[in-house]
Amino acid sequence: MTKHSDVSTADGGRPESCHPSRRSIVAAGSGIALGAAMTSLTLQSAHAQTPLGGARTVVLASHPYPDRSVVNKALWQVAQNASDTSFRNLETSYGDNMRGFDLAAERQLYAKMERLVLIFPTHWFNLTPMLKAYLNEIWGAGAPSELKGKELLVVTTTGGDERAYSRDGRLGFTIEEVLTPLRASARYAGMTFSKPLAFFGVLGAGSDALRSYQKALAARLSEEPRKA
Repeated sequence: MTKHSDVSTADGGRPESCHPSRRSIVAAGSGIALGAAMTSLTLQSAHAQTPLGGARTVVLASHPYPDRSVVNKALWQVAQNASDTSFRNLETSYGDNMRGFDLAAERQLYAKMERLVLIFPTHWFNLTPMLKAYLNEIWGAGAPSELKGKELLVVTTTGGDERAYSRDGRLGFTIEEVLTPLRASARYAGMTFSKPLAFFGVLGAGSDALRSYQKALAARLSEEPRKA
């Protein structure tokens, strides 16, 4: 029996086969680096919830394994400190209860906002389970009228590098194509779907990389909300 000494945590800490082709495809579609712990200050800040109501930008964050997240937590810090921005972490707010969303409270967030930002790791080429449940429950069978004319910005992280997410790469799809369901949802809701802010190949990201990701997100959030 083959001994697998190299256990990847790209999919949230579950061991993977070391077969090269399988590991490449898993790395490309799995979420974020789940390794070294951040400082206690970072952990405390990432779990804080920004007061809600009246902000021009509403940020909804989701991660299937929030206690192990590194890169997404660094991005959450930026969102929490951004001007005129309300930050929500779905797992912090609702735990694992995918039917426990407060419909009225969540829809109220949309009333005065001009931009909705979704921050999540690309999870097997898809949304996180909690974020998908949120859209199912809050957006429901029809798009909320409060979303019309507002911007949707997707901020996502991937295990695979940028080449993997290209026509010539392992997947044969760009990140924009992988995110087609969200683009279609934005169009259906009458929103402006902006070019996604994607951070590729984040597995094992060091402090310099984390700072560059934070800087890029801070710059994007400082821009005016975009409209059609």
